[in-house]
Amino acid sequence: MTDSTTRAPAVTEPGTTRGTPRARVVLASTAGIFVESLDWSVYGLAAPYFATQVFPGADRTAARLGAYAVFAAGFVARPLGSFLMGRMTDVRGRRTGLTVSVAMIAVGSLLIAAAPTYAVAGLGAAGLVLVARLLQGIAMGGEVATAATYVVEVAPPDRRHRYGAFAYSGDAFGTLGATIVLAVLLAAMGTPGVENGGWRIAFVLAGLCGVLAFWIRRGVPESEVFTRAKEAGHEPAWPLIRAHAPRMALAFALTIGSTIGVYFGSIYLPQFAAHSGRLTEPEATGQQTIALVALILAMITSGFLADRFGPLALIRVGFTAAAVLTLPLMLGFLAGAVPYVVAAPAFTICVGLQLGVTPVAGARLFPVPIRAVALGIPAALAISLFGGTFLFVAEWLVSAGHIGLVAGYVTAGLTISAVGSWLVSYRLMYSADALAGAAAGSSVDRPTEPATHPT
Repeated sequence: MTDSTTRAPAVTEPGTTRGTPRARVVLASTAGIFVESLDWSVYGLAAPYFATQVFPGADRTAARLGAYAVFAAGFVARPLGSFLMGRMTDVRGRRTGLTVSVAMIAVGSLLIAAAPTYAVAGLGAAGLVLVARLLQGIAMGGEVATAATYVVEVAPPDRRHRYGAFAYSGDAFGTLGATIVLAVLLAAMGTPGVENGGWRIAFVLAGLCGVLAFWIRRGVPESEVFTRAKEAGHEPAWPLIRAHAPRMALAFALTIGSTIGVYFGSIYLPQFAAHSGRLTEPEATGQQTIALVALILAMITSGFLADRFGPLALIRVGFTAAAVLTLPLMLGFLAGAVPYVVAAPAFTICVGLQLGVTPVAGARLFPVPIRAVALGIPAALAISLFGGTFLFVAEWLVSAGHIGLVAGYVTAGLTISAVGSWLVSYRLMYSADALAGAAAGSSVDRPTEPATHPT
């Protein structure tokens, strides 16, 4: 590489889908991620309100822990889903993976909306919710990797990261949507009304959004990169996957901080604030909108910056800043020195700087024949182990009187990802159309990256 910072003219990579309207690419990718986040967040936010209706327990805390245990169980299905959905995407096509995943997510939400109460069906009520969550977990296990793969292969090289940032901002929009839905329901019906069946409205809305996303994704074109790779033929997947195991370990490390940061910053913070006694849960939920807007703006801004300066700068800065600032921000809030309206947005901005860029950059750690499955498996494992259990662990720590350790746990996860971000280099990243054996950073891909990489 040279020391010059002159950018070459943007070119179209061989295999990139030509003539695809940019709005369709962004909308199709964003729709599924929005639905995934909306459905997942609706459950996490509404669990305290429907737990006593659906789950057994001698008191409210026991029922809530049961609801969170099922929330975590949904993540157990994600690694299986990452393999099944990833292989489907790598064998049958990117569009197939995109449509099947949102269809399953929508069905899961509608099942939860129709679930009977514990008083009517006993353990069968919780069992139906568990089945719905496992179905969603399988679908969501491949959603992130499939969407990232599609963006990498279809987006123009010089706009790849902003496309990805817009798409993955759907995650924050979904959480924001879930937060707004719950806030509106609480304002209109009050806590007793939401607990006595109003929560079902949120799941119906989430399911209908999934149906709309399915319709949108049905109309997108297949990736030409995938089509040409399939026509060319390639070696079996398993040897490729084994050869890329070290890169899968890096993807796993990067996802730990992302998933902990998302579930803490987007979902649990209002409850964290309520447990502190500084704010009521409705007050914190209302102020959480500011943090989610800050998250969205940070994600979108990071995409434009990554197209100009390269993605690794944003990934490293985001993870490192979050790892350093989490404890001061959250312990300061608990002590009354930092207001929630400052602590929450500051945290989500740090998380957002890397969140919109990391999945697309991670997809380029792998060649076309295994791109979806090789990214999906480590991402799903990390999400299952650290995201799926986060609400349960956080609630357990709080119930044991150790609310400060919640911030420490978040910091530990972000630190792992910060270290991992400095182990990734541009030399490890393949071009969008690379097959097995292709050199990373090939000439057709280089114009989309800065000439001097901070490796």
